[in-house]
Amino acid sequence: MQLILEITQQSIAAFQLAGSDIQLLEKANCTKRTDAGYKEVLTQVIEKVGNLDRFENFSCSYFAQDFCVVPNSLFAASTPETLLQYTVHKTISKSDVDYNRLPEWSSVIIYQLPMWVKSVLILKAPRIVIQHELTHVLRHLTTGSLIPLRSHLVIHEEQFSLVVRKDGNIAHTSVQEYQSEEDIVYHLATVFTQLKIDSKNELFIHGTGEQIENTQKRLESHLKKINLFEQSKLEIQPSAHLQYQTLCV
Repeated sequence: MQLILEITQQSIAAFQLAGSDIQLLEKANCTKRTDAGYKEVLTQVIEKVGNLDRFENFSCSYFAQDFCVVPNSLFAASTPETLLQYTVHKTISKSDVDYNRLPEWSSVIIYQLPMWVKSVLILKAPRIVIQHELTHVLRHLTTGSLIPLRSHLVIHEEQFSLVVRKDGNIAHTSVQEYQSEEDIVYHLATVFTQLKIDSKNELFIHGTGEQIENTQKRLESHLKKINLFEQSKLEIQPSAHLQYQTLCV
């Protein structure tokens, strides 16, 4: 049995994964968006989960907007904090920079990981694997279907991530803010147009919670009315992105 955590800017949730069955244990909104506020919510969620001895594995998905994906050669020639700083417009402390290696793609994802995440989780579950959400999606893209064109969209409150695999390569990765599903449609249309995706492809849409699932349904309705996506096989898989964490423990 595995304890799965999902940390976003808006909420922190804990799930139990047993076999292929995933169950929400606890979820709390982050009303105080400060390090102290986030740390307090994460601590409360872990405490409400109860005795952690019943879990064999522990993993955490951290969803951060400040990230970059670089090839191994570039990563070896510089430092993580320097490379990340090239892509963000604010100063990030060296202690808040982390990275996950992606040998499947000969790449490394570098991202901001605040110290409050590790300070709580490593104390509570020393064996926990903490990685960026995109790490799990990118790793999953090396498994399963070999259809060259596949996209994964993970929707959270206020933000979403998108990964596109084309011709066996990662053609696009991004994290964007949104206010309505129309914003997601616009971003998808822009990416598909730029990548000239007009043949048969798969688009998987993820995200948990009633509010997100309603957004997914409205999004699906919008996409089915647009010619650009008529070759896209749309499939809503609410919690599948959480199960991708099993590839990382």
